[in-house]
Amino acid sequence: MMLYLVISWSLTAILGVWSLILLSGHGAASIAGFNTMTEDEKKTIDEKKLCFVAGICMLISALVLFFMAMLGSKNITNTTAIIAGSIIAIDAAAAVYIANTKCKK
Repeated sequence: MMLYLVISWSLTAILGVWSLILLSGHGAASIAGFNTMTEDEKKTIDEKKLCFVAGICMLISALVLFFMAMLGSKNITNTTAIIAGSIIAIDAAAAVYIANTKCKK
């Protein structure tokens, strides 16, 4: 029980802080795929929009983890876990779609 709480709150804090960094327009080097692009490829991407999209995605994931941490390990049913996992999966899929379509210059 205690280990669950430590891990849940730690992940929530890490994702929350990192989402704020991305929302501020910094941290693009940590976005998978962007840091391995050539300079010519990076010129076709709006870095601020990409950081914003990644930041929103991470913020939604952090909020889901926050609510799961608030429930604690004894109050989480299978349905709650499935809903939380589905929200994160849909959020990630939407972020990939938006990043590939709306973040071009």
